[in-house]
Amino acid sequence: MSSSFFKQEFTFDRIARMLVLALLVALIIWAVQAIWSIILPFLLAGIFAYVVMPLVRFFQYRLRLRSRGLAVVLTLISLGAVVTLGIIYVIPSINAEIEKTIQVISGYNGGKDLLSLILPKQVRQYLTGSINWGSFSHGMSMEKALENIKIVTDQLGSIINGTLSFFSWSLVFVVGIIYFIFILLDFENLGRGFVSLFPKGSRPVVRSICQDLDRYMNSYFRGQALVSISVAILLTIGFNIVGLPLATAMGIFIGLLNFIPYMQALGIIPLGLACLLMAAQTGQNAFVCLLLGYGVLMIVQVIQDMFIVPRIMGKTMGMRPSLILLVLSIWGYLLGFFGMLIALPATMFLYTLYRRYVLMEEREGEKGQATQA
Repeated sequence: MSSSFFKQEFTFDRIARMLVLALLVALIIWAVQAIWSIILPFLLAGIFAYVVMPLVRFFQYRLRLRSRGLAVVLTLISLGAVVTLGIIYVIPSINAEIEKTIQVISGYNGGKDLLSLILPKQVRQYLTGSINWGSFSHGMSMEKALENIKIVTDQLGSIINGTLSFFSWSLVFVVGIIYFIFILLDFENLGRGFVSLFPKGSRPVVRSICQDLDRYMNSYFRGQALVSISVAILLTIGFNIVGLPLATAMGIFIGLLNFIPYMQALGIIPLGLACLLMAAQTGQNAFVCLLLGYGVLMIVQVIQDMFIVPRIMGKTMGMRPSLILLVLSIWGYLLGFFGMLIALPATMFLYTLYRRYVLMEEREGEKGQATQA
């Protein structure tokens, strides 16, 4: 954001417009929260539609398919094929790595000998005397691990069901898919239909606001999707090169976290655990494995910051890191996880409204038209 926020003096007219804008935003947020469970599927479907809409247009216009419906069907088939191939490739890989890890732990005297790889001597001596490693290794099997995972999953499920039941999630998913298909089929007409609801005198202003919103949503969500995919590919390649367990799954997981700025930090702990598993499997020093794993993450982060983000996102958002974290926190508090998804484009959209209708600044295109006139 530029420093023009306080460039003009605070006149009564400007303060009045600012209060009206703040009131409208507060009313919209209140209304959204009141009907949150109803509109959530539509909002999620809309975001996903923004991301895949270029693929629909590719099928319809580049391949010269006259039918939008056929283009949407081909898009859905393509997405389904990608998901299916991902599952076929990733799930067996994860299963094989789990079995391999269990065998490695069992081969190290039930885990006792692993202490020499990953812990200092003092901590190792304490744990050696206080843990019955024989009982730990007894019954170590794939079936036992799956049983323990099921127990943990059930406990997590009970916590999740306290806020939203499984039925509600299933309903959100099904309704979201239906919304997604219909949004793709009628993407362009939705905006025109919304503008037509307003009086003719107000339509140019509403149309201009919708264009601003579309511009920010387009550039942000599609850009973030490309960044996430690029980072996931680079991390997957890097983790496989250094021999990290669950390399593909870890690369995809951290890559997807990049869809929300700075959320990739949540992958640090799982990555550390994978590095310790690597030490157990290869017999290398744990700190060397940690250095390799986090080294790949740091290298990809540098590539992301210096090359990927500037080329894909450019200066679309123009926010400082501290402001981004503040914006994520505020929107996350107001609308939860979905608020964090839309935090940056929504904030830039509100800032654009502030500049245009409070500061009364014109867009560059409008300035050019006025100059030509």
